[in-house]
Amino acid sequence: MTQSIARLGKFTSILSGILLIFAHSFNFGAGEFGTSFGNLLVFFAHLLLVFAFFSLYFFLGENNGILGFLAMLFGIIGNIIVTSIVYVEIAQAFMEKASPVFNTPLTEPSFLFGPLLFVLGMILFGITIIRSKVLPAYSGCLLLIGTIVFAAASVAGIFQAIIEVLGAIFTGAGLILTGIKFDHKSFNEKNGQSPSL
Repeated sequence: MTQSIARLGKFTSILSGILLIFAHSFNFGAGEFGTSFGNLLVFFAHLLLVFAFFSLYFFLGENNGILGFLAMLFGIIGNIIVTSIVYVEIAQAFMEKASPVFNTPLTEPSFLFGPLLFVLGMILFGITIIRSKVLPAYSGCLLLIGTIVFAAASVAGIFQAIIEVLGAIFTGAGLILTGIKFDHKSFNEKNGQSPSL
């Protein structure tokens, strides 16, 4: 089971990190809603991150603690909601009536709190990785820095676009480095288990 979880985590972490970097690079300077292609990459990145969060939680096992559990819970719920938001943004490029879908009393809270849950999940997972000592601490530091920088972009005014790209680069690098070290051998070595095939 550990090997399967590690394989899933490695693939989804690395690919989602690459997609985030390319997506926000494509969207740089494209305005508030970005480009259709860039948003499509963001959409797939967040879909993959659902599996990355799930895999990371089970991979770290007892090293998670309450922070790891909350990171997994907030991260997965936030990612699912963010994925739906990005889907609407993609549709908005082709349909003018798509955007009001998040302006109803039932859907507006999701639009407001979904991204916040995702940010909290990323921050808590960064802290969990640093504390667990199963994966390199620097990958958790990059996730922390990237997420905080990206979140700060919303109040950066005219510098928002460039700060979003910088945040995506740090976050993407953290995911890629986490994925590279995401294997069952490192888990077994840290936990004193014999390697499994």
